[in-house]
Amino acid sequence: MEKYASQLECKDVNAGKILLKGKLNNNLLLFVSSGSIIINSNNKSKIEINEGHFVLLSANTDYIATAVTASHILFIHADSLSDMIIDDPGWDPENPQVLPILPALAKTLNQIEYYQKDTRTQLN
Repeated sequence: MEKYASQLECKDVNAGKILLKGKLNNNLLLFVSSGSIIINSNNKSKIEINEGHFVLLSANTDYIATAVTASHILFIHADSLSDMIIDDPGWDPENPQVLPILPALAKTLNQIEYYQKDTRTQLN
């Protein structure tokens, strides 16, 4: 778990706030634990991601993500974690697919988030 802790980022954002703006250096897994967000990219029109869903955003693409409602977001700067997805011939970086967060994945994300918060608390 320590290996991936540095790749994880949690954000609570209010409605109307921008949570991501600019060009991504690495692939980014974006999980919406609560709320709803809209993502605009330089390739496509808007992508809406609601609570309980996630998307893989491709590197070297400009994105602007805005919270539609108050939202809790989990970012995983995906490096090697995204290899399985991007190696799939069905994955199209020009057309990111919004997918549901399955219960087992949700539990794992909660554990990773708890581990990260616990580690930060111990450092302070």
